[in-house]
Amino acid sequence: MTQPARAIIPPCYPHGTMASTDPLKPSYLIVGTDRPKVSQAVQRLRMRVVKDNGSDLDLTVVAIDGSATAASLQEALQAISTPSLALGIRVILVQGVDRLKETQRRQLAACLEDPMPDTCIAFEAERLGKTDALYKAVARVGEVLVFNLPKKWEMARWVGDRAKAQDFHLSGPVAQHLLERCGADPSRSERIERELEKLKQYCGGEEPTEAHVDAVCTPDDDTVIFDLMDAVGRRERGRSIALLEALYASGNPRNDANGVFYSLKRHIEQLEAARQLPHNDQSAAAKQLGVHPWAARKLLAQREHFDRQRIGRAYRALAEAEAGLRGQAPVTLESVGGVKDDERLVVELALVRLLA
Repeated sequence: MTQPARAIIPPCYPHGTMASTDPLKPSYLIVGTDRPKVSQAVQRLRMRVVKDNGSDLDLTVVAIDGSATAASLQEALQAISTPSLALGIRVILVQGVDRLKETQRRQLAACLEDPMPDTCIAFEAERLGKTDALYKAVARVGEVLVFNLPKKWEMARWVGDRAKAQDFHLSGPVAQHLLERCGADPSRSERIERELEKLKQYCGGEEPTEAHVDAVCTPDDDTVIFDLMDAVGRRERGRSIALLEALYASGNPRNDANGVFYSLKRHIEQLEAARQLPHNDQSAAAKQLGVHPWAARKLLAQREHFDRQRIGRAYRALAEAEAGLRGQAPVTLESVGGVKDDERLVVELALVRLLA
């Protein structure tokens, strides 16, 4: 990620003031998979035009329409080749240039060889390779600003940085807890941004805690299963049943009875493996159990709730449930004669027995 962005498209401050008066370069490419940051950079550029010129009359925006790229390209080329009649720097913003074909982007790149005077041509895209003609043309005469999403293992730090951008502090453990609750998929960063906004308003200047996250942040369907495993690990019977019902109500096919059963089975196996460890070292446990360090931390804490007898009871409950899911349930789990009952009930009864 290039760093000079602050000097070129400076951050906005209260009442619309700007941090820098450096002249705009002839061209910019604002590109990246971190769509909130890309949108903010584009917005800063638009505000810069209004601040410098007193209005947005010198700003022309052309959005590349995916269903009519040829027409959109011609609109962009015409705007670039039309001289400005107003005073000040004119900015032409072409959004979605990655929707164009490579040959079409070459036409835009050619415009940078001899641009109109007092004109800044900016391009926005989600993905554009460094070998692309337009990318290289902008890098030669202007500035490329790259805002890519972090890798999944970098998401906790990213969440902390996004909280800082919203003027509040979020500790590493709380950031990780938010991801566990709301989902850690980098492609859903905009949702996380909204959850951070809610968290900031809810806390009202107080530093957020895990309890604050639980109170205000909406859990992701895909994370409820992890909440269920944590509740089972802490032997919270009522909460476990409530979360199981929430999973069933979500309608997510990945959270059907069979999916929940195998998640339970895996979690009990991990708890048994954690019980065998003769230490409380989180880093060492993560390597030995083959899980992320934050998952190892939870397993080390939850193993205290499962002695040898309770692990044995859990395995017996799961064995009966597995037989029930295969249509061979004993009378103790289903109706008289072992007739197959609803699969959801099989897992719910197993969960009750597991936590008895």
